[in-house]
Amino acid sequence: MNVWRDGKLISLHERELVTGDIVKIVEGMDIPADMLVLEAHNLSTDESALTGEPDAVKKRNFAECVAKRDEIVLNGGKNNAGIHDVYSPILMSGTSVRLFKNSHKRF
Repeated sequence: MNVWRDGKLISLHERELVTGDIVKIVEGMDIPADMLVLEAHNLSTDESALTGEPDAVKKRNFAECVAKRDEIVLNGGKNNAGIHDVYSPILMSGTSVRLFKNSHKRF
């Protein structure tokens, strides 16, 4: 797998991941550790191994999730869409990436 470590993109085995590594995710990959999404577009994951839910779970990056939470708080705790549409920025170990379009942002 490819990770950004100390500002450089390197290839390593998932057992070599350490806290602070930024993992470059690709469609179809299994998530090797719990992570936060920093940058992504059209990302969804298969969490059926954890939840039994067969449908893909949409994910958003951390900044988008915090902004949506803040918007809901400012609206008195009410979501303008009328449904729970605050996506999670969390990728769980043991899940896999179903759909992903990389923005090619370099960290």
